[in-house]
Amino acid sequence: MGFHKRHISNDQVIDAYSRTGIAGVEELYLKGADALILERGLASEIDDILSENYEPKIKLTEIDKWNNISSMVSDALIDRMSQKK
Repeated sequence: MGFHKRHISNDQVIDAYSRTGIAGVEELYLKGADALILERGLASEIDDILSENYEPKIKLTEIDKWNNISSMVSDALIDRMSQKK
């Protein structure tokens, strides 16, 4: 039996969101990996929200977590698109 590590970059998160929406981001983080290795920034901030290691320490519902993540990723996507102009 193996140990599956998944490397997640900020660009992978944005690309998954662009292709399949928040379901793609959820799959990156929650499906099929024993450990995540995350790029600083967006990728690690999402993990902080999912694992409740963020500031301020406010208890969020699952819906609030995914709404916050969706907002963060869509903002990053908009920033990426504006930089390409």
